[in-house]
Amino acid sequence: MRRQIVHLTAHSAARQRQDNRRSVRRFPTSQRAWIINDSEQLCFCEIVDMSSRGAQIRVSLSAQIPGTFQLLIVGETYMKRVPVSLQWRGGDRLGVMYLSEGVIV
Repeated sequence: MRRQIVHLTAHSAARQRQDNRRSVRRFPTSQRAWIINDSEQLCFCEIVDMSSRGAQIRVSLSAQIPGTFQLLIVGETYMKRVPVSLQWRGGDRLGVMYLSEGVIV
């Protein structure tokens, strides 16, 4: 067996830990959607990546987003409401987790 030398910096080690905590694959997208709370449209958003468990969305007014809401995903030939819970906030991005099983868009 031939030994390999691997150089790790603090940045690359931190990056490996961050990548390893994601157990499902994410897929980049650019999907239009609305954030809805009790049938009231709160704001427009864009889904920037999705996985089988959740999504990352870009919004302009993240401070006014509640902890749970519905994401109305708008396609060319369909609209789908998905209940979600807010998992994290960062600048103009939000991470959400699907609250229903089998969400496929």
